[in-house]
Amino acid sequence: MNQNFETMTDLNSIYAAEITDKPKFPAPTSNLDCEIAVIGGGFTGMTAALTLAENGHDVILVEADVIGSGGSGRNGGHVCQGWSNDFHYISRQLPADEAQFIWDAGMSAVDLLRQRVLRHKIDCDLRFGYLHVALHERQMQELLAMHDEWQVKGYDHLTALDNRDSLAGHIGTNAYVGALHDANSGHIQPLKYLYGLARAASAAGARIYENTGVTELDTTPDKARHGVSNKGTGTKALLLANGQKITAKSVLLCGNAYLQNIGTTKMTSRLAPVTSSVLATKPLSDNLISHILPHRAAVADCNTALNYYRIDADGRMIFGGRASYTNIKLGNVERDLKQRMVDVFPELAESDTAAVWSGRIGITVNRIPHFGTAGDGVFFVQGFSGHGVALTGLAGNILANHIMGQSRLFSIMSKLRHLPFPGGFLRTPALAIGMSWYKMRDYLRL
Repeated sequence: MNQNFETMTDLNSIYAAEITDKPKFPAPTSNLDCEIAVIGGGFTGMTAALTLAENGHDVILVEADVIGSGGSGRNGGHVCQGWSNDFHYISRQLPADEAQFIWDAGMSAVDLLRQRVLRHKIDCDLRFGYLHVALHERQMQELLAMHDEWQVKGYDHLTALDNRDSLAGHIGTNAYVGALHDANSGHIQPLKYLYGLARAASAAGARIYENTGVTELDTTPDKARHGVSNKGTGTKALLLANGQKITAKSVLLCGNAYLQNIGTTKMTSRLAPVTSSVLATKPLSDNLISHILPHRAAVADCNTALNYYRIDADGRMIFGGRASYTNIKLGNVERDLKQRMVDVFPELAESDTAAVWSGRIGITVNRIPHFGTAGDGVFFVQGFSGHGVALTGLAGNILANHIMGQSRLFSIMSKLRHLPFPGGFLRTPALAIGMSWYKMRDYLRL
C-alpha cells in the first residue's frame, strides 16, 4: 500500500526543533469578514499579507495547519537569483520590452528578501555565496553560457570557476569539474525567516489564523449553498472545516502544492506536486568545514534530479535531494541521502544524522511560476519548481500589487502559456516516467 511521504502536521525539520519562540495564531471562533483573504501561510501568502496590510488593507490569512508546515518551512534554505528555468522559456513568449521587465523583476527577488530581513530585523542566518557546480563538461559549458547571458544583461555577480584548480579554493571535493560562483545568492534558515514575516504581517494589522482548513471556496455571489448565504455582490466565501466561513471581496490562493483540494482544474492540471527530502547532520568540526566548504557557500549541482546543500549557522550539513515524482515513500530516505552526501564528500561517512524530513514542492511543465485568475476576484500563483525561497516573496508582492491596482507584472506573467501535464489523473506517474529519462541522461553524462 502506498504511504504518503510526509504529513503536514509533523514539523520534524531541524528548523522547527531549534526554535523555541514560535509565533502562535488562533483558529477563528466565529464567521469573519474582510477585504482580502489569503489562503496559505508560506512565503507567498505571508509576503502578500504583509504588503497589503502595510498599505492599509484589511487582510485575513488562513493556514490549514501551522505556519511553516508546508514547503516554506521545510525547504533546503537556498536563496537563488533569477527565475526557475532558462529565461528563454519566458522571453520567447513576450515582446522585448516586457521580457526585459520580467527579467529585471526576477533579479530583484533576492534584494527584496534582503530588504525585508533588514527592515523587519529578522534574525534568520542570511548568508551570501552560491556555487552552481558541474559534474561534467557539458554542464560546465551550459554554466559558461549562463555566465555570458547574465553578464550581457548586466548581472555582474557571477565568477566562472572553469577548472578544478580554480574550484579548489571554494569546495573540497573531486566530484565536480567546475562551477559558477554567485556572490548575490546564498542561504537562509527558512523557518526563522517565515516566522519573521508572520510577526511583521501581524504587527501591520493582518489577521492570521492557524489550523483553519478551507474545505470549499464559494465564488458565486448572492447564492445560498449548503445553508450558507454568500450575500453581497462580488463577495466570496471561504467555507471552513469547522462550519464557519470567511467572507472576502478578493481571494489570493497561495498554497502551491498544498492546494490540491480547493484549487481549480486550471490550476491542478498544470501543477505536479513533488516530494523532496533533506538530511541534517549533527554539527561538524570547524576544521572539517574549512576543508569541504571553506566559505560556507550554498551548492547545487546541474542534474535534473539535483543535489543541493549548505553548511548552516550551527555547522551542520543540510543536504537535500532525492525528489520523489510519485510522492510515495520508497526505500530508506536517510540512507539514500547519506550516500549522496558521501559520494560528494567521503569525509562525511562517519558523520551523525540529526534529522531527516520531507516536503512538497510544486512544479510546472516549463518550470516557470504559473500566475492566473481562478474566477472574478480570485488570483493565484503556483509552481516555483524548487526555486522558491526568493521567488515566492516576489510572487507575493506581485499578487498584492495587482490587488492594489499595480498590475503590470501580474498581467505579463499571467499571459505566459502553461501546458497541462499529460495523462490527466495519471500525470504524476507520467511525470515520474518522463523524469526517469532525464535522470538516465544525467547518469550517462550525455
